[in-house]
Amino acid sequence: MKNAAQRKLAWRLVGAVAISFAASLVFTWFFHENLTEREMHRLFANVFHDVEVDIRERVDARMLRQAMFVRDRYYEMRDEAWWNDPDESSRRLRELANELHVDEICIADDNGILTHSARREEVGALDFCHVEGQAREFAALLTDKAEVTQPLLPNSLRGEMVKYVGVWLPDGGFVQVGGREKTVSNLARTAVTGLTHGWHVSGDDGGIFITTGNGTIISHPVSGREGSQWQDPGPDHYCEKRMIEGFPVYISIPKRTAVVERRVLVITSAFLNGLALVMAAILVGIVIARYVKGQLAAQRRSEMAMAAEIQESAIPRTFPPFPGEHRLDIFGEMKTAKDVGGDFYDFYFSSASKITFLVADVSGKGVPAALFMMRAKASIKGISQTGKPLAEVVSEANDALSRDNGANMFVTAWIGELDLETGVVTYVNAGHNPPIAISGRPDAEGRRTRYLKTRPDLVLGMMPGIKYHSETFTLAPGDAIYLYTDGITEQPDGNSELFGEERLESAIAGMLNNGTALFENGHSSLLGATLACVRAHGLGVEQADDCTQLIVRYNGARRTRSFPNTQAGIAEASDWLDAEVKADPGTMATLHIILDEIASNIVKHSGASGFEMDVEFLTDPSGVKLVFSDDGTPYDPLAHADPDITLSAEERPIGGLGIMMVRKMADSVAYERAGNRNLLSVVKSVR
Repeated sequence: MKNAAQRKLAWRLVGAVAISFAASLVFTWFFHENLTEREMHRLFANVFHDVEVDIRERVDARMLRQAMFVRDRYYEMRDEAWWNDPDESSRRLRELANELHVDEICIADDNGILTHSARREEVGALDFCHVEGQAREFAALLTDKAEVTQPLLPNSLRGEMVKYVGVWLPDGGFVQVGGREKTVSNLARTAVTGLTHGWHVSGDDGGIFITTGNGTIISHPVSGREGSQWQDPGPDHYCEKRMIEGFPVYISIPKRTAVVERRVLVITSAFLNGLALVMAAILVGIVIARYVKGQLAAQRRSEMAMAAEIQESAIPRTFPPFPGEHRLDIFGEMKTAKDVGGDFYDFYFSSASKITFLVADVSGKGVPAALFMMRAKASIKGISQTGKPLAEVVSEANDALSRDNGANMFVTAWIGELDLETGVVTYVNAGHNPPIAISGRPDAEGRRTRYLKTRPDLVLGMMPGIKYHSETFTLAPGDAIYLYTDGITEQPDGNSELFGEERLESAIAGMLNNGTALFENGHSSLLGATLACVRAHGLGVEQADDCTQLIVRYNGARRTRSFPNTQAGIAEASDWLDAEVKADPGTMATLHIILDEIASNIVKHSGASGFEMDVEFLTDPSGVKLVFSDDGTPYDPLAHADPDITLSAEERPIGGLGIMMVRKMADSVAYERAGNRNLLSVVKSVR
């Protein structure tokens, strides 16, 4: 009887264990499934945000290109007889809109009144300065020389989705270009084609796909797969769709990829909860733990490689970055300490004549730092391109980074804005290392480097509401500024001695004195040599932190001015030369002799209506180039032989001495007949 009771109790215990095991399994299973579902939605939201930033950037650039084309055509059209005829000008603008594959073209005057439009009924009926809604944003173009872009938004008059961009007109007013959803996607299709190559999500099987309105894939995670038709991946995938700038964007993640880790943990937990299978659960748990560890390590390596690739693609890597822009040279590089890092550099046009450049360092390392780095980069750039003053840009970026910052991460940054016409740099230092200013020529003590040390403001992301302040300094043509992160100065050697700021400046000064070039073929020899010095200092010691460097050299803006074809005009040109060129007295005296000889020949002998003089600064080698232009009789002074100065004044033919003297004083002289103008270029080294 006792044995029967014991057997009955044993079976009850076994049943209770089995029921507990099953209940634990079911509860844990559904709990983790639900948790995975919520995490997928958060992941989708973050990925869609990043994709939207990149798509909008490319679509905005494509639309702005059309607006700039209209701006160029505007100067031709306004001189036509039909320009002031509203009916004819509207018809011509509609033809231009069709040619550029946009739906709307509007031109506003310097008072914000819409004076010309592809839609005849809108001419004179819209005042951008007093209208309500999204059109009011374009009134900023009347005062700020920048661009305004808007996403696709419902048009308040017609109720359809329309995207507008606008560019300022130098003599007042602005050009606005608009396109409906389908028009925008057709126009920018090539710009976003291939955008998501290599963009996988949660493993190699998940990806981001961009399609056209009819479902044709134009961007696939795998290169070469474009052109196929999008098909719903089915119930075995998590999949979401969003419309971004007229493009259907899909993110697809296989469920098996998303939940494999959680299901393994569920099974392991269930076995551990089964009291009757404790020993078996321990053994199975060991085997499964080893398997899971290997799988997680492999997946982590894959994801880290993917994260490094995404981070690499987010930082400018094409040099020189602005073909045809000769007013500056710029080059940057980043060497991470881990697979991914928290450092970054960036540069971009913040207006038609201003370049914003920066170097920043996020607290921490690894994936969290890399994610915060992407957020910081996007925030600073997005706000900077609104055209606001730099101090306001940094204050707003700090507010954005301080919100939802549960990890309490922060970023140090040195942010500068270079005016390409004047060389003035406006900058904000948010708790970052001081940069090194590099002069194009040594000072009286023979020095070319100095630290640009000021009291820095608080780091970004620490707390909202901080008001940052900006300061300025001026780069002369040939001057440069070197930015870096603390991975450069805080690299230790075998004795834990840091590389340090003093050693950094000394190394750069020594390399410059030994002839190391700032730039060669679009790259910077100085940055490579500096990193080599840091690594030599830390030889045998692991790289302590990310090493990021950026160098910007200002080459100066070409200056042009016209003068009357008189002696007074020569005097004006002489005064203007003094204002534009700063050099030693001997060099200035030589430049004035050259100016006087060439300008006198134009005034006395060319029959020109006047003359122009360009001043262009050269940095390699350091010098100045004067270009004289006139519409007089074609005459090449270099085609004539120099006079024989061994002859007496009575025997020697008149003329030729002046140009001979110019050729001897200058480093080079060149003549060209361009159209109906004589062009004489003179290059002279400047000390």
